[in-house]
Amino acid sequence: MSRPAVSAFDATVIGIEDLSPAFRRVTFGGPGLENFGINGHPRDLRLKLVIPPGEATEPRFDLIGFLAEQSAAGVPWYQAWLQVDESERGCMRTYTVREWRDDVRELVVDMVLHTDADGHSGPAAGWAETAQIGHRLHIIGPTRDHDGVYGGIEFDPGDADQILIAGDETAVPAIASIFESLSGRDVRGKAVIEVPTAADVLDLALPEGFEIEWLPRGDAGFGEKLEPAVRAAVRAESRVLAEVGAGAVELEDVDIDSEILWDVPAQLTQAAQSSSSETERTARPFYAWIAGEAGPVKRLRRYLVQEVGVDRKQVAFMGYWRQGKAEG
Repeated sequence: MSRPAVSAFDATVIGIEDLSPAFRRVTFGGPGLENFGINGHPRDLRLKLVIPPGEATEPRFDLIGFLAEQSAAGVPWYQAWLQVDESERGCMRTYTVREWRDDVRELVVDMVLHTDADGHSGPAAGWAETAQIGHRLHIIGPTRDHDGVYGGIEFDPGDADQILIAGDETAVPAIASIFESLSGRDVRGKAVIEVPTAADVLDLALPEGFEIEWLPRGDAGFGEKLEPAVRAAVRAESRVLAEVGAGAVELEDVDIDSEILWDVPAQLTQAAQSSSSETERTARPFYAWIAGEAGPVKRLRRYLVQEVGVDRKQVAFMGYWRQGKAEG
C-alpha cells in the first residue's frame, strides 16, 4: 500500500550552527523522521515547519495523529490544519531543504534570522534564535516510499544547458541544494544572490561551468541590487536573446499584496501554455529560476517574459515572501 505524498513528522533538533549573521543551520533527526524522505535529490524541495505556540520547546498538539484521522476521513491536511486554534497548533512557515541525509535520516534546514526595522523577528526566526539541542517541532513534508508525485519541487531545467539562478537570502538554501543537484551535468550558468551584508556571503560548492555573483544589500532596498544584476546577466548572454524564441507576451497582473506570486511551468494555465513556444522543450537552451521577495520577483518576471521573450515553460518565478506580510 502506497503511503500518502505528504505527512506530518516529529523532528528533534540535533545540531545548530551559525553560518553567518543571517543564516543559522538547524539539523533535525530522531525516530520521528524514519518515514520522511524522497526518491532522488531534493533540489528546491519545500516543506513546512510547525512552530510551537508561545515559547514552547515542543509541540502542544498531536498534529500527527490528528492529520492521520482527518486523512482517513478524506479531509486534506491543510484544511484539517485550519480547523485547529492557533493557540494550540502553533504557526506554520515554509522552508526549503538544504540537505537530506537519507542514510542517517537527518534533515538540514538553513534558516534566515529575519528582523524588521524595530528588531522584531517572526515566529520562525524567533524560534531559530532560541532553539537548542533537544527541542522538538512538527514538520510537514514528503513521505518516504510514496509511489507517486511529491510536489514541492520546482527546479526542472530539462535539457537546458544554460541556466540563470537568482534570489535573495531566503532562496540561498534552495540555490545551494540546486547546485549540488547539477553536479556532473554538462551545463553552464550564473547565479546572482542578494544577501543582507558581506558577512552573509557563503562558500558554496559551484557546479563546473557556473559562476556566482554575491550582492551584499547593506542599506539598499530588497531587490535594488538584484534586479539590475539579473538584467545585466541576461544582456551578457547573446544566445539567450537570440534563441529564447517565444516572443514577448502580455502577462496577467498579480497583486502581490493579496496573493502569492507563483508562476512556474507546472501551474501554467491553458492560456499561458498556448502563449509559449511550440519548440520542443528539450530543444530549448535556456532556463531561469528566480525566487525571493515578491516585489523584485514580479518585476523580473515582467522583464524576462514580457520584454525579453523567455518562454514561460522554461522559467520559474516564486515569491517566497512579501515584505510586511506574514505567511498564512
